[in-house]
Amino acid sequence: MIEALRNKNEKLNKSIYIKSNKTMTPTENLIKEHQEINELLEIMSKIAAKIKSKDVFYPNDVEEIIDYLIIIIDKSHHGKEDEVFYPELISTGISKEAEPLSLINYEHTLAKRYLKEISSCVVNCKIGNDFSGELLADSLTNYVVVIQNHIKREEEFVFPIANEVLSTEKQNEILQRFEHIDQQNITHSFLDRFNKLVNKLKSKYPG
Repeated sequence: MIEALRNKNEKLNKSIYIKSNKTMTPTENLIKEHQEINELLEIMSKIAAKIKSKDVFYPNDVEEIIDYLIIIIDKSHHGKEDEVFYPELISTGISKEAEPLSLINYEHTLAKRYLKEISSCVVNCKIGNDFSGELLADSLTNYVVVIQNHIKREEEFVFPIANEVLSTEKQNEILQRFEHIDQQNITHSFLDRFNKLVNKLKSKYPG
């Protein structure tokens, strides 16, 4: 059963690039965002490694990443999941108290906690508090691990289930609500700035 779901999800990932937003399913929309989020996570991992190896890093880079994460993940992506996707999935009879949904909710809460820790560490780094660099590296690593595990859990287990239990009509309704959340939080100018930031940080933290 699990292997069948994984195979189905692999096909879903491969087909996502050839579809426009208007023809995407809700899960494909979320997976597309996961791919964008993963770019930031990779950069965060590299920054954490630099801190741990006592190499040069720039707190302002982390600060910029946080600003985008708050909008991209907290307000937009998790907004879609918490306000629309998961309530609709639960309405089909899937228990929010059982795995994997119980873990998904916990991971959302944990990610927010680590994001606050990262913000606090950046402030301490800027004012030169002792050990703030090590704490920042740990917080970055913890955040990356939580989000990566969260993404894997959703794509391997939750999304294939959603594709089966949500009707085409319901999926179209969810997409319309997703679009409304995007319009509230994500502008073209924001996306342009985000892409420029990612490209800048990829050059600054290669490897």
